[in-house]
Amino acid sequence: MKTSRFSALVAMALAAPLPFSPLVRAQSPKPASNDGPKLPPEPAPDCQARVGYDRDMVLPGYIMPTSAGDRTCIPFTTALVRRPADYKGDFYVDEFTDEKLRQHWEDCKKDKACYDRVYKQVMARHPPNREQTFTDTHARFLLGKIEERGADTDLKTIRRPGYFAREPYNESIAEAESRTYTVEFTAPPDAYERLQRHATENIHLRGWYIQGAGIDDGKGHRVRSLVILSGGGGDRVTAIDDPRDKGYEIDPKTGETIPNDDFPNATTGVKGMAAWRNMVHVLNQAGFDVLEFDRRGIGISGGFSETNTLQQGHDLLRIVASLRNGDGMRALTPSGELLLGYKAATAVHGSKPDAGQSTFFMGSSRGTMASSWAMTQNFDKDCSYDLPTIACKPPLKDDTIKGAILIADFSSGVGYLPGETTPKDDGRGPGRDRGLFIGGIEVEHNIVFFPSSATLAGIPKWPSAFFARGLWCYADGLEGEVDSYTRTNGLKDLVVVRGPHAYETWPESERLRVRERIIAYATAVVLQHKNIPGRRTWSNMKELVATTSDIWEPSTHPTVVPGK
Repeated sequence: MKTSRFSALVAMALAAPLPFSPLVRAQSPKPASNDGPKLPPEPAPDCQARVGYDRDMVLPGYIMPTSAGDRTCIPFTTALVRRPADYKGDFYVDEFTDEKLRQHWEDCKKDKACYDRVYKQVMARHPPNREQTFTDTHARFLLGKIEERGADTDLKTIRRPGYFAREPYNESIAEAESRTYTVEFTAPPDAYERLQRHATENIHLRGWYIQGAGIDDGKGHRVRSLVILSGGGGDRVTAIDDPRDKGYEIDPKTGETIPNDDFPNATTGVKGMAAWRNMVHVLNQAGFDVLEFDRRGIGISGGFSETNTLQQGHDLLRIVASLRNGDGMRALTPSGELLLGYKAATAVHGSKPDAGQSTFFMGSSRGTMASSWAMTQNFDKDCSYDLPTIACKPPLKDDTIKGAILIADFSSGVGYLPGETTPKDDGRGPGRDRGLFIGGIEVEHNIVFFPSSATLAGIPKWPSAFFARGLWCYADGLEGEVDSYTRTNGLKDLVVVRGPHAYETWPESERLRVRERIIAYATAVVLQHKNIPGRRTWSNMKELVATTSDIWEPSTHPTVVPGK
């Protein structure tokens, strides 16, 4: 069957008005050598169970023994579009390229209902971020907003780790105050800013660089390594997160969760940042240098547009280069001395920085898009998906970049978007219109937001990768995470938990397990070990689900299926 017929099939599936029934679930075929990776078997789901936050819906699952009962249904999201059994080629790459998604958008524009529905979502992601309209001084304080003056911005006005030692925060990150440099990097305006706003001035990316002691190699030496953390859509490095505020409430009548989305409120700027600052602290305590920064257009960073994850990938690569040569870099030392250029890079590194050090790109949700693009640009190819004409250059091939750490991940691309969506998903995802949205925002606004199949296509060239996700994550079907993992040829690990998309909502014991697994993975990569100790092994998707700990995000109550 010709590829064009499958393009039409995919287009119809993605453009269908909601509600839309998923395509028939087929057993994974055994692909030929040019048909993409040979994926692990996908046993068909054998039960259904309701999940709570943040989906509040019934999902398919597998029956397994748990402490709740011998026949507990463990639910997970599944992919909407299935690879046809007689398809020739790498379906989830070939049918979801930027070129094809742009054409699907052009077709959608000819149908008023399709255009109106999707363009509403395109405009919802139109810059600037709503925080740039905030004038309330208290809200800006909670978010950590500063007076933006470009390269003349006073770095001393940026909140530091020590602030969070006070009540009621008592955050562990405060311990890193004496090792933390407030840093700034320089980047050009993105395609939207240049082409649609005619911007010419550089922007400035800011965050914390926390020096680590190095990883113990077991031979009396310590090896320096860096983790660069790109946050999720709402994350802000210095935002206040009051522990007395909760992420959601439960409706006593319906049992459904009610998200507390109205942040900043009176006491919290961003809910969940305490969990991420704890992640930074734990990695740093394990010996890693950690750079946590705000992406362009938000928080303590400058810029107008914050939605172009392709350019945020370029920003990551520029930061790695600046940490070696100091170009466009400023650093405020723990003692308050301002350093520029090469002196800033030298101080942050602690010695001559030219050779760099082993570096990992760590992303959460939106940050996994930027991290995946950076990995693709460095190891596979660098393509101008945000310009009218797509042109590709060879990869950068910076060999100090050792892997990606992706949590609540989007690396599998739009081909694996979930078959089960809610009205909320169709707004944030944006649900089953994601493929049309990608084409629309590229064509109309020169912005790359969600990844196409380009990141998935590049994964086989990545040197290593770590993945962690909640089973009922809305980012993609579980099959997509399995595909990303399978394509990784170097050291790799995949951790799944009984919870939703956001890491900060997972039970603390599961967050602890994820942190431990990240440290085991990154240590093994840096020290060039042949395997990662302590991995939970599996050979098919049901066994993968069985690797979850018997711990549930508390708003989801286990469903026990009666025996036959």
